[in-house]
Amino acid sequence: MSRLSLTRSPVSPLAAQGIPLPAQLTKSNAPVHIDVGGHMYTSSLATLTKYPDSRTSKLLLPEDFKEFNLLYEEAKYYQLHPMVKELERWKQDKEHRKHFQPCDCLVVRVTPDLGERIALSGEKVLIEEVFPETGDVMCNSVNAGWNQDPTHVIRFPLNGYCRLNSVQVLERLFQKGFNVAASCGGGVDSSQFSEYVLCREDRRMQPNTMRIKQEPLD
Repeated sequence: MSRLSLTRSPVSPLAAQGIPLPAQLTKSNAPVHIDVGGHMYTSSLATLTKYPDSRTSKLLLPEDFKEFNLLYEEAKYYQLHPMVKELERWKQDKEHRKHFQPCDCLVVRVTPDLGERIALSGEKVLIEEVFPETGDVMCNSVNAGWNQDPTHVIRFPLNGYCRLNSVQVLERLFQKGFNVAASCGGGVDSSQFSEYVLCREDRRMQPNTMRIKQEPLD
């Protein structure tokens, strides 16, 4: 190609008299750099390998995805409108789940009578999971006063069946993924009772897959 042709080209970095000028780049002629060694590429490749459908119609992101802003800006830059729409919905759903996420809940009540009295309130299945020593008692004590209904108990006398103090009870709950969400007490310095509300994410919930509407390619 001659020098004359180069200098007359609208995207040429050469101007008249050989003085370089910035090229007039557009989305159609701008160079594109693809970094294949970064985390984004690695995650995308793993997703495409594990979930072939994501090549065409699905947005599959892990709950702990930490590069949302980068992916969102790239999708906007390349005008991937279906992906932008689904990313926005993914973010909204995540914020919604953060405030209204189903969870497992147990209440521990500690009363300093005759040493310590520990009572549990919550779903029987959860109590049996954390304290398997109570399984037979739960099944055979249908008429007990702490039986709220077929699935829940109220102030079940835990240390009447388990040789555990309040610290050991809380430790076992923490080991099963529970965290203290709230607490309260009665009397001076909780001398009458202490109560703890413990929660964890509902492990029975399954993640949802969102679909992206397919559009024909130009």
